[in-house]
Amino acid sequence: MSIDPVGYAAFVELHCDHYERYARARLGDARLAEQVVALVLRRAKSHWAWALRGDPAAFTWQVLCEAVTLARKDAPASLSDGLHRAMPDRAADAALLHESLGLEPAAAAALMGLEEPAVHAQLKAARRWRSGRGGAGGA
Repeated sequence: MSIDPVGYAAFVELHCDHYERYARARLGDARLAEQVVALVLRRAKSHWAWALRGDPAAFTWQVLCEAVTLARKDAPASLSDGLHRAMPDRAADAALLHESLGLEPAAAAALMGLEEPAVHAQLKAARRWRSGRGGAGGA
């Protein structure tokens, strides 16, 4: 299938840096993060017409998360990925993007293909998860 080269190029321009920062934070390896993101963007490009039927950001975010998770087995330990070992993935992603990488909730939502209120809910869940796991060890 053919793709809209301008639309795809704009999408990559808008999101690539954030994808690489996210992957680097989770993997702890800049070179591996670049390789993973390049692979993800090739996959998004090859499925672009299909992705446009829904939300291309949500599609590409899902592909990125899956690729980073698979690449974790080849990556050194990363302190940032402790979030993903400690809480559900979506809450950990929102916390990583907002708290560690400095994205505003609206920008994190656009990157993840979510509505902004969903990101706020995930950030709230991440705070609850951490407070419940910290200290005396709640549920």
